[in-house]
Amino acid sequence: MNWRNKLSDVTSQNNSLLCVGLDTDGEKIPQFLRETSTTPQLDFNKAIIDATKDLVCAYKLNMAFYEVYGKKGIDVLEKTIRYIPNNIIIILDGKRNDIGNTAKKYAQSLFDTYKVDAVTINPYLG
Repeated sequence: MNWRNKLSDVTSQNNSLLCVGLDTDGEKIPQFLRETSTTPQLDFNKAIIDATKDLVCAYKLNMAFYEVYGKKGIDVLEKTIRYIPNNIIIILDGKRNDIGNTAKKYAQSLFDTYKVDAVTINPYLG
């Protein structure tokens, strides 16, 4: 299914145009979760998704909040993406852009590796 059909379906199903940002700053996660969870960022995201999945049409994840933690953060990003129900649009916010082959590789990474529906880009090249 292409993203337009997916968006149309989920907006009808949830009667919503709401997009929730999962720009989860590890330093701002509630203290109790940081003390009790081995993956507080992931558990925080799951709680938000569970509470809102019938109210939204999309989730937007800002890559910077995950990349800052290296491999562990990328793992949380990937697990969060997989946790989002398949009928909901996933937007990956990386603001990536460049020219030629680099732009192609960014697109492959964001769409083929992470399998998201949409991405943000930076209109300035280089």
